[in-house]
Amino acid sequence: MSTRPTAAERAAVLPGDDVVPDAAIAMDTAFDLPAPPAAVWPWFVQLGKRRGGYYLPRWFEALTPRTRRGLRHLDPALLGLRVGDTIPDWGGRHATFTAHEMTPPHVLVHRSVRDHVRLTWAIVLREQDGGTRVQLRLRLGGVRHERVARVLGGAADRLTVTGLAVGMRERLTSASAAADAEPVRPRNDRSVATTSRYVDAPPTAVWDVLADGWAYSNWVVSTATVRAVDAAWPAAGAVLHHSQGTWPVTLDDEAVVEVSEPASRLVLLAQGRPFGAARVQLELAAEDGGTRVTMTEEPVSGPGAWVHNPVSEALLRRRNVEALHRLAAMVERRTQP
Repeated sequence: MSTRPTAAERAAVLPGDDVVPDAAIAMDTAFDLPAPPAAVWPWFVQLGKRRGGYYLPRWFEALTPRTRRGLRHLDPALLGLRVGDTIPDWGGRHATFTAHEMTPPHVLVHRSVRDHVRLTWAIVLREQDGGTRVQLRLRLGGVRHERVARVLGGAADRLTVTGLAVGMRERLTSASAAADAEPVRPRNDRSVATTSRYVDAPPTAVWDVLADGWAYSNWVVSTATVRAVDAAWPAAGAVLHHSQGTWPVTLDDEAVVEVSEPASRLVLLAQGRPFGAARVQLELAAEDGGTRVTMTEEPVSGPGAWVHNPVSEALLRRRNVEALHRLAAMVERRTQP
């Protein structure tokens, strides 16, 4: 994903440039996001250490402790940032940023002083073709070793911004992240494994089981245990933390709700190491006094997507036939005498 700014973006005067007028170093990056500024803005507002975190790609965050991973949902408690508020930063034990200028949903400027270095970080969001062009500018004044800062600091800035761009795109392409995003639907081609089963209970009863995150391991084949469930489950953006395998060899993974339409449709982005991520959709339709449950699964990343073929698709379908059999048994056991 490109984070290279245009020549015009580099030359533009941005809000906050006047805070450090003698800045010897200015680092510009820019990238595109598939959502309008109004949807992108709150993610930058809650960004920060001990706040929303720093939004890195899912594959990278899987290698880090859970406490170090960025949020994958918007937290209303973090969205009340105001000019003058100070938030912690990763630039050192006592490093902070102070919100200097805010013009929702287009401009957010942070300022900071780190020892002898004075800096600003400007975030500018511009609407572009229905999405957002994000431009970031880091300005540094009082730097003693300018060449080192320009070369090594510039490389580090581009690397971290690239991770941020990919991580934010992941979050925004989820229907939970942008209110006006297009609903996520599997592609209508051979890459999708589809199974269906009639359940002798109404859609609301089936939904009650899907809404019970702690029951996930009872019907999802290969899931051994559920470690934690967000209180908001199964609302869009909620996360279910689960494990697969048997002791002492287990792998910790998670499933994130992308679309949640009670008693109608649930779409999950499920991690399944070592095979990668898959998008799983469950659709509920009333039928003859009961429910027709249709389950589709599409590998979207990792080895599962790279080597997907008719054989692997048949295995997915067979596994999901068993999953729906278990789901139906659970629902009918709860609703029938």
